[in-house]
Amino acid sequence: MPSRNIVGRILALELEEKILNGAALVAFISVFLPWVGGEWLGGKTVTFNGLGFFTSFIGLTILLIMTFILLITIIPITGGPTLIKKKNKDYARLLASILATVLTIAIWSVLTKFTFEFSRLQIHMGLYGTLMGSIVCSLYSFLKIQDGRKSEVKDIFLHHDQPETHASPQAPAQGQPEDHRKYR
Repeated sequence: MPSRNIVGRILALELEEKILNGAALVAFISVFLPWVGGEWLGGKTVTFNGLGFFTSFIGLTILLIMTFILLITIIPITGGPTLIKKKNKDYARLLASILATVLTIAIWSVLTKFTFEFSRLQIHMGLYGTLMGSIVCSLYSFLKIQDGRKSEVKDIFLHHDQPETHASPQAPAQGQPEDHRKYR
C-alpha cells in the first residue's frame, strides 16, 4: 500500500520536476554504461564504463552528484526529512548539475584526445547519455529557478486582499460619436 502512495506522489510532481529527475536518472544510469571501448594495444578488445577506466574518479563524482539530485526529490516523497530548504533546492540542483555537466565535458575532451591517439578506441553511448542527462538537468533546474522568480514577482504585485479583476475599458455606446476633444 505505501508503494502506491509513493508512485502517486511521483506522478503528482510537476512536469518540470519529472523531466529534471528523469534526466538525472538517465545520467546516473549512463555512468554504468560503456564510455570508451575498442581494440587495445596487442589486439585485446576492451570496454570501460564511467567507473572502470582512468576516468573512474570523475565518473564516481558524477554518480554521487546525480544521486544527490535524485535524493533531493526522493527523500521527501518517501516521508523523510528535506535535505535542503525549499527556497534553496533549485539553486542546489542547478549548481550540482552544472558541476556534473562541466565534469562530463572535461572527461569527454580527455577521452576524445585519447581516442585520437589510439585510433582503434571509440567513445560509446554511456558518455553521451551522461552528457545529455546532465545538460537537461541543468536546463530544467534553471527553468525552475526562473519560474520561481516569476511567481515571486506576481506575488509582489498581486494584492491578495482585493479580488482579481480584469476590467477592460468601456467602449462608447453605439450610436453616440466619441468625443476626441477630451484627450487634448
